Amino acid sequence: MASARVDCAGRCGYADHMTTASQFISDLQTERRAGNISSETEQHLKHEFRKLGRGATDATLAAAIGAEVDRLEREAGTLRKLRSGLLGAA
Repeated sequence: MASARVDCAGRCGYADHMTTASQFISDLQTERRAGNISSETEQHLKHEFRKLGRGATDATLAAAIGAEVDRLEREAGTLRKLRSGLLGAA
């Protein structure tokens, strides 16, 4: 009987984890439809989540999101620098 409870706890934890990832992707899709997130960013994060696999912890998913934020901030900084160099605009 105790092993059944351990199995259920493991499955429940897995279901909770998938709910977290699924909820994030759902929210991301809503933001894309509103024009706040590019389809490329949405697809990249979906790909990263798939690559991490079903066993990824919430902390691992958060790190993947953080890495995407860092990448986008670097990209924005580079675009600002290029714009400033080309157009002299800040």
